Amino acid sequence: MTPREIVRRCVHFQSPDRRAYYCSRFGLNDVVNVFDFFRKDENGFDPWGIQWDNAKEENVATIGIPKTPPLEDESEIWKIKIPDPKVFAGMVKENLSKLGEEDKDKYRVIFTSSGIWERIQYFRGMERVMCDMIENPDFVHRLIGMCTDFWVSYIRELSSVRGEIDAICMFEDWGTQNNVMISPELWREFFGPQYRRITSAAHENKMDFWLHSCGKVTKLIDEFIDVKMDLVNPYQSGACGYEEVASRFAGKIAFLTTVDTQTTLPHGSREQILSECARLEKWGTDKGGLIIASYGFDIPEENERIVFDYFRKKERITTKTRCASPERYR
Repeated sequence: MTPREIVRRCVHFQSPDRRAYYCSRFGLNDVVNVFDFFRKDENGFDPWGIQWDNAKEENVATIGIPKTPPLEDESEIWKIKIPDPKVFAGMVKENLSKLGEEDKDKYRVIFTSSGIWERIQYFRGMERVMCDMIENPDFVHRLIGMCTDFWVSYIRELSSVRGEIDAICMFEDWGTQNNVMISPELWREFFGPQYRRITSAAHENKMDFWLHSCGKVTKLIDEFIDVKMDLVNPYQSGACGYEEVASRFAGKIAFLTTVDTQTTLPHGSREQILSECARLEKWGTDKGGLIIASYGFDIPEENERIVFDYFRKKERITTKTRCASPERYR
């Protein structure tokens, strides 16, 4: 079974031969990035016409900080630059043609950077967007709709390579340290229908939809499932609540993550990391649903090695059990 098939089966709970990994730090990466939509020109402008300042956090490079949002009010919506989906679909196709031999059998993902939630914040600023949802909801619907129209068109432009791309992964941080940024009710009003349009376009094109979302996003996972997302990537697994996520969502949506990246993984003892590995393991099922990732950045390699080795060892034990009792898996 190829890495590509292993990830597909893991995401869809179809009993892969082994667990799927996104651990390039340890030479086991079943996923290849075929295109990263976040890019800036020589003047710091992204494809939507937003200019960015470079930024660093404790010597770690970040994507930067958007400069003053361009939209003062609804009358300036003409300032938004909608990217040409054909141009960026062409870039994806070119990258596919250049895949090296070591990557051709991997699960292929397009990474989008911001999607519809963070993008409208770049247009207006976070505080204004929060006020707009209450004071001028039609404006917010219009902004989100413009973004969604682009993503749907972009995915449809990839129809000529249907079957060659496995997923589109959108980066949208929906959580704070202890809650979601907006209520599930507001999420359903403004964002649910639009995400459903995007996931439908992806599924029509034989692509999965992945969502990266940091913070405590537990209250929105039901919503993610309802709009047919296939996988969620919450790196703050401890903040989400190991037991709550396991009991409510294991088997209903796939996860790509590791132990908590803000607390335990960077600062925990070996015993603490192993304890959280055992709790995280329950986010998956015996048919799949949990992809183990390395995180990098400022995480000590020896701590990530503990996580990697834990799941590799558990995987070998499971494989031996299957060989010993094959009738259980017929």
